[in-house]
Amino acid sequence: MKARLIIFSLLLLGACGMSGPRQAATWYVLEDQSTAATGTKPSWPGTLLIRETDAPTFYQSSAMAYSRAPGSRGHYQYARQTELPAPRIAQLIRQRLGQSALFSAVAPLGSGVEGGYQLNTRLLDFYHDAAQAPGEVKLLLEVELVRRSDAKLLARTRIETRAPAPSHDAKGAAQGANAALTQALDRLTAWLAGLPR
Repeated sequence: MKARLIIFSLLLLGACGMSGPRQAATWYVLEDQSTAATGTKPSWPGTLLIRETDAPTFYQSSAMAYSRAPGSRGHYQYARQTELPAPRIAQLIRQRLGQSALFSAVAPLGSGVEGGYQLNTRLLDFYHDAAQAPGEVKLLLEVELVRRSDAKLLARTRIETRAPAPSHDAKGAAQGANAALTQALDRLTAWLAGLPR
């Protein structure tokens, strides 16, 4: 009987510990902070189709990434993005290039719209480098512009941006991520605008 009472007490204590308060996850929205004016006259004739952004398996998660040592990555336990980073980046690229009016129209690849050009993007790295406080957010994108009529690669580039994190935590990382992404969209737009037609 005494053994049963001890086992019951241990189970009860374990259950109390499991039902204690847990920290809730905070969800951050990845945003383009640009206030650039909408363009008026297309530089490129035709429609640009934008393929969904490719990403390594590690970045196919809503958890925000960080690094405390070179060659390592981790995920914040209680900080998440409202959308997976790769699809969100593709959506923001479409919005930004649509506003820039570099092309007659911009649409997602697979939407049923025919287009003369295709933009392929790959998210290679996107994390809070937290080795030293408060750290910075690093973003690396690979971008290709393809002419669809003959599948010719017209141009390729890598866009690398860094933005300081205002604080050495997930909130600072989220703010740095928005700044780094905005810089990347600025550079992507300028790169396309500077290409020979």
